[in-house]
Amino acid sequence: MPDANARMTEGVEGRPTLPPGVALLSIAAIWLFYFVIVTLRSVVLKHEPELGLLAVQRAVVCTVSAATTLFLYLVLRRWAATTLRRNILIAALLAAPAALVYSTANYLAFDTQFLAGIAALLRNGGETGLQLLTPIAPGDADMTPSVEILGNAVNGYFYFATWAALYLLLCHGVEMRWMERRAAALRAAAQSAELRALRYQINPHFLFNTLNSLSALVMSSRRDAAEKMIGNLSAFFRVSLAGDPTADIALSDEVFLQQLYLEIEGVRFPDRLRAMFDVADALRDLPVPGMILQPLVENAVKHGAAKSRDPVTIRIAAFAEDGWLHLSVENDGGASADPAARNGIGLQNVRDRLAARYGDEARLTTMPTASGYRAEITIPIGHSHG
Repeated sequence: MPDANARMTEGVEGRPTLPPGVALLSIAAIWLFYFVIVTLRSVVLKHEPELGLLAVQRAVVCTVSAATTLFLYLVLRRWAATTLRRNILIAALLAAPAALVYSTANYLAFDTQFLAGIAALLRNGGETGLQLLTPIAPGDADMTPSVEILGNAVNGYFYFATWAALYLLLCHGVEMRWMERRAAALRAAAQSAELRALRYQINPHFLFNTLNSLSALVMSSRRDAAEKMIGNLSAFFRVSLAGDPTADIALSDEVFLQQLYLEIEGVRFPDRLRAMFDVADALRDLPVPGMILQPLVENAVKHGAAKSRDPVTIRIAAFAEDGWLHLSVENDGGASADPAARNGIGLQNVRDRLAARYGDEARLTTMPTASGYRAEITIPIGHSHG
């Protein structure tokens, strides 16, 4: 039977319904199964020597029953948007008259030799055809046609109830898969929105600080320094805003962004800010979240170079070990004793972005060093997005 998940169609209010082709195939399958099983049983038990005529009679019964099942399907499809309990109740009620139709067709086809009688009447009419149209005497002389039809309808009810259960089970499966996909899409949208919000949270904060520094340069008539800062700022935002904020970028691009940032800050602190980069060429193409290092570098500047009168070196390093990529930002002055360096908005932003992007697989650790402060991000290498 075709995969309903791959071929579901949209129903009321965009909710999926079982494709009609799958429903029709289920109807054909259940009555073909009935035809084969009953015919094989007759052959094995040798109760029916005239298999040709009996096969035609059973085919007629199956055709009538399939048409009745099709009507049942159309009714159930009409109520597809209701609850499963209500659909079960409707199916249970409609299976009863459907079973009577099946039992009546079976009685006419077999117990009265109806088909043979019709054929005789069409050929030459007369008493032969009329005799064939009369009921065959049942084993129990007291069993009337209505009693026999009602008795056989119990078996017919089982057939229709079985098909209805199969149909409702397929519909329920399609509904559940649709709900799972919808929930997954909503989770992905929420995660994307969270990543975008966290990512864009960085730019206003950085821009605010940079514009303040630029204003100070202009006020102090440091025109060349201001011009250089504007150029670097323009390049920084051109690169950082070019791609999808939720997508990864190459580690080399992330390092380049931090170089631009430190050049911008170097205009503010020309005598006491130094930068070092230790990233192996083999790691430069590894994917990392864009701007993930920037809050760490900004903290190193804010709590290091900005608060120190002595030269401060900020070292950005990357190394791989046992399937993990370690990215560290370390400064050698000022921040080790400052609680704000450990509990600031920037570090929380990094933690939130790592959690949204990697779940529990990534972490940010911070620690004081002998002369300053160190923050290290650990992420899995080869982690697939989403």
